[in-house]
Amino acid sequence: MQQTNLHRIDLNLLVLFEAIAQTRSVTLAAERLARSQPAVSHALGRLRALIGDPLFVRGRHGLTPTARARAMIGPVAEILQRVGAVLGPSQFDPKTATRLFRIGSSDYSTSVVLPEVIRALRIAAPGVTLEAEAFGEQTLARLEIGELDCSFWGGGPLKEPFHSQYLFRDRPVGLVCGSHPLAKSARRGAVDLEDYLSYPHAQITVGHIAANPIDTALAALGRARRIAVMIPGYSANFALLAGSDLILSPPARLAREAERLGLVAFELPISVPYNPYALIWRRGADADPANLWLRRLIVSQHGENVGATNVAAKRARRARLVP
Repeated sequence: MQQTNLHRIDLNLLVLFEAIAQTRSVTLAAERLARSQPAVSHALGRLRALIGDPLFVRGRHGLTPTARARAMIGPVAEILQRVGAVLGPSQFDPKTATRLFRIGSSDYSTSVVLPEVIRALRIAAPGVTLEAEAFGEQTLARLEIGELDCSFWGGGPLKEPFHSQYLFRDRPVGLVCGSHPLAKSARRGAVDLEDYLSYPHAQITVGHIAANPIDTALAALGRARRIAVMIPGYSANFALLAGSDLILSPPARLAREAERLGLVAFELPISVPYNPYALIWRRGADADPANLWLRRLIVSQHGENVGATNVAAKRARRARLVP
């Protein structure tokens, strides 16, 4: 965009740009903005003339952003976020708020993190709605353009335009059914490496994790396990262990839930590093009081320094969330 055109920019054109970028359709963007389709088409033409780029071209799945448009999506979302923070309410009152929060959440974080967050949310902000979206290939892209408020993340450091807040760490443990040949040894804490590798394994596939840390640790020893089943998600698949000789190696915090189903957890006979889990959000969300409040609530429930031995601090943090 040339500097000489800056004084001609109508902020509504940026709102329209974001709507088309998110819906990939002039018709759907018009519905979202409560405007007629011809009016949106005309406004898009104005924006194209100002930018000097077609911005969106027709593709198999609707309008496809050009390279210039893709480069604009993040900055435009940040501009609109900042404008909203300046012109909108300067404070977020959870007791009266009716906002919808959208969070990216894997199967793991939905089972381990969200229950306490939701309980706290219902007390502090009863009018708020929380929508958890399954973590997938588009999660980071949706987070970057503002379609998600934040997301749980276990995939290691992220660069701009994302910020992160460390929550806690977890490590894998072994898990077998109560009738498994290793169940007795597991209860005694006596499962050795040969035992662990003697039976087939079920492996959970997690899209944003490049390599399974268990297989990496085994490879360093010149060993490997036999993967018999590969499935997405943990908690929904604990039932597959029932009556089988499979070994599953989920994170320890998730295995606690599985033990209630009669499954037996045990320490792995190899050294596997802890995996850090974090909360991530896009840079522009720092200016949003509501987003900041939500992140503080999540950290108050699951920050690693908030534990059973620090109940007073946890209660104090909760109190500060409610004006």
